[in-house]
Amino acid sequence: MNDGSSVMRRSFRLVSVAGLFAALAVAGCQERDRGGQAGAEVRRGGEGAAIQQPDTPPAGGQQQAAQPAPEPIRDLTIVLVAPERATLFNRQVDLVGAPVQRVSTDRVFWIGHSAERVVPVYLDDQARSALQQGQHKLTKGDQVALVGELRQAPNVQLLQQQWALSSQEANELSGAQVYLHVNRILIGEKPGLPGGQQ
Repeated sequence: MNDGSSVMRRSFRLVSVAGLFAALAVAGCQERDRGGQAGAEVRRGGEGAAIQQPDTPPAGGQQQAAQPAPEPIRDLTIVLVAPERATLFNRQVDLVGAPVQRVSTDRVFWIGHSAERVVPVYLDDQARSALQQGQHKLTKGDQVALVGELRQAPNVQLLQQQWALSSQEANELSGAQVYLHVNRILIGEKPGLPGGQQ
């Protein structure tokens, strides 16, 4: 009797496992027949692929990973020749050896390779303080290293009132579309030479 019951148990287990596979196969066919995408996704993904409906957010309410931030702009020419500088809003900038073309205030100056093609620069409190502590005064012809972000230029009225610019400078800065908001500055930095060595 023992032999008969163990044979029955083994055959019952086989039938149970076979029944489970059959039930899964039927459920998959029903989903496919209803127009569901799960079956197609599994077939495309192969064995072990996760089933996820298209346009369904990932489990746990998490958003998909954001695109990595673009590399900082390290060449001033990219900004100078951009036909539509507005496309550069919020881009990080890391320049070395940028030539100062003119200085408007202790916070605002202009960099570029010529007086005709320039990018306005605004020093935030941290950068301005660092210059004052080092007793540096920017002048035309200085080579500077700058770290900051390109931002949308404010309107003319704000530039005159809060940045203490003349009407002409405010119009020029506003017309530039962007300005470089700097949080770190070093004077005397030339490309490829640490510490501005010559």
